[in-house]
This record gives sequence, C-alpha cells and structure tokens, in this order.
Amino acid sequence: HTSSWLNETCAGVQRIQELQAKQPTKPRGAVTILAFQATCGEDCTRGNKHDQSWNVANMAAALDEHFFSHHGAYPLVVHHEDLTDAQQQRISVQVRSSAVVWQRVNFSVDAALPKYYDYAAVFRDVNLSHRGGNLSSPSMRGTFHGFGYRTMCRFYAALVMFSPLLLQVDWYLRVDGGDSRITSAWPKDVFAHLQARHYAYAYETISKAASSSRLDGALRSFNQANPHLKVDAALRLPFVNSRGEYNGRYYYNNLEVVRLHVFRTRLHWRLFMAVEHSGAFMHGPTYKQNLGDADYRSMALPYLLNASQVFQMPARMIPYSHPVPWDLPYRHASHCVPELGSTVCTQKSSKSPLQPPRQRSPHSTKQEHRLPGTAAAHQIKRQHAPATARTRIRSSRSTRLTRD
Repeated sequence: HTSSWLNETCAGVQRIQELQAKQPTKPRGAVTILAFQATCGEDCTRGNKHDQSWNVANMAAALDEHFFSHHGAYPLVVHHEDLTDAQQQRISVQVRSSAVVWQRVNFSVDAALPKYYDYAAVFRDVNLSHRGGNLSSPSMRGTFHGFGYRTMCRFYAALVMFSPLLLQVDWYLRVDGGDSRITSAWPKDVFAHLQARHYAYAYETISKAASSSRLDGALRSFNQANPHLKVDAALRLPFVNSRGEYNGRYYYNNLEVVRLHVFRTRLHWRLFMAVEHSGAFMHGPTYKQNLGDADYRSMALPYLLNASQVFQMPARMIPYSHPVPWDLPYRHASHCVPELGSTVCTQKSSKSPLQPPRQRSPHSTKQEHRLPGTAAAHQIKRQHAPATARTRIRSSRSTRLTRD
C-alpha cells in the first residue's frame, strides 16, 4: 500500500497549498485529529454504536459549521491508520468551507516502537490490555492504557510536529475525534488572534495527575549536560514542587494551539529524545502508568518559550467539551451526518444536508441529529533526530507514524 499512502499524502500537500494560495493574508494554520482505528471489530467500537469514522464525520461537520464557515478555509488534517475510501468520502463531504486532507500512519508495534525500547518490558507492562496480547490492536474496553495510548503520548509530545502535512503549516489546533464536542460558533479566528499577539502556545485549563520520576531524571541529566541553557522560571513554577521536581500538574492539551516552528528546533528534539530514552512514555511507577504528552508539554515549554508567549484561552473562545460520554448526541444546525447503516437525514433546505433526505416524522417539528462517539489516541515514529527543521521523516510512506 506504500504508493497509495504516498499519493494520499501528496494529494494532501497539494490541497493545503491550494487553500493557502486562496487566502494569502490568513495564518498558515490547520486543525488536526488523530483518528482511532475503525475497521478492527469490537475493540474499535468498544461497545459503542458506531466506529470512529462516524465520530470524525461529526467533528468535521461541527468544525465546518462553527469555525471554517466563519473564519476561513483552514485544512482539517486527519491522521489515521485504516479509514477506507468510503469512510474518507463520508467525512470529506461534511466540510464545505474548507477541505479534509489525509495522512496515513502506521501504528503497528513493529513500526511504532523504536529499537532502543526494551520490547519485552513494554509487552510485560501493557499486554493484559490487548486481546490475545496483540499490541498492534487497540486496547480492550475497560482496561488500563495500552500500547496505543502510550505511543499516542509520544506522537503528541513531539512527533506530530514533523507530520508531512503539518510541515505545510505554521500552526495547528488539536481536537479529539471521539469523546469531544464543539457546541457553538467560535467568536474569533483563533490562529489570527494568537499570531497578531505573538503567542506561540495556547491552552484552556491546567489539570493534575501524577508525578514522574523518569521525567525528573531525564530533565536533571539534560540540565547537567546543558548548564548554560535558559529555562523560564515563571512558566516552570506551576509545574514543580519546592525541590524542582515535576508535581503532576499539566496543561490540559486535548485542546491546544501550537505555533510549530519552536517545536521543530534542535533544542526541542534533543529534549524530547532525552525523555524518550528514559522510557517514561512507556513505563511508570506501576505497569498501569506512563508519562503523558501533557505532562511532557508542560515541562518542555519553559525550555522553549517565555511566559509572555503562552496564552490561556477563555472557554468562550473555543466552545469545546472533553471528555464527554462517547454516545453523547451531536446536534448540527446545518449539517447532516447519518448513522451507519440505513439512517439518513431530513432535508431542511437545498444547502443544508450533505447526505440524502429522509421522510420527516409527522410528529417532528425540527431537524435533530443524535450521534455518539469514540475517543482517539495515536502517533508518528521517527528513528533519527532532525538535522534541521527541514529534516525528512522516515516511514513506510514518507513518514513513520505511531497509536491506543
């Protein structure tokens, strides 16, 4: 499939460049989703009514209705492992004000786990979460975080910054494809707002989880090897205890806006690799724990930015909820996403639905769409540190990518 995957990437690059040419005064931004596997049966649906393609279609519809149609044709970059042509088409037609572009990823354990990891140790920690011990399949519902979730943490910690499609843009906005909902129109073009004010990172909230001794050890060694490195004390303060160790607080980065150039520097790659080689993304104090990308991001930013470059977005800037129950209904005022199978939508006007109409119930007075969801968590793999920000990413299709 390598040639078809490469064609998919090349088509995406061309489409992004076309969108940018049509709005040259807009920031070079993109919204990105990392889709959960959709074609592997019960471990893909996890007891929900639909596979992930249905949820991504709904999120695409919500983004088009609440963001793209108001503020510009920013591409929606969907990283995925197994969405079929039919599923991709079903998602693509939901976006009328911009375009959906596709980056195939390879999240199998053979492709995603670097050789410097101890496979036996990783297998020992996560195999009970995977049906039959198959780490390349999603973890089973109701189990602790498996291989895919842990590689997702590596993906969002640093590897996503080098995705071939995201190399075409300067900003990304991360949203979840499953257990999240966009509830109303966004009052601002978030990319333009941040760029005009010279911000480089934006978040909504700070949350709290567990500390990480592996992260502390990796950062201690990194600091000793780089004694003249400046670290912004104000940015670091909320995330460390009195001994300077990570305290478990983190930017809740399921929703984040990132200016990418600073994360493509040698400094950030060296920092990421120091933490990566500590094994923290795969192993924690117990076999049920690992370092999250949010933990890493919170401790990495002080090495890269100063406090004036980080912005806490008010909740009203992006009306977004996460996590929510996977089966929580979606409600779109202008988009129609049918359920899998035979359900189709009521035609409100010639411009509204993107799917065929159905007969209106004699008791219905308005169009309503109730659609459930599933969560996403996945990742890109690189084997070599970048020599420059233009460094080529290795993979089975021009990038090597890593999943839940």
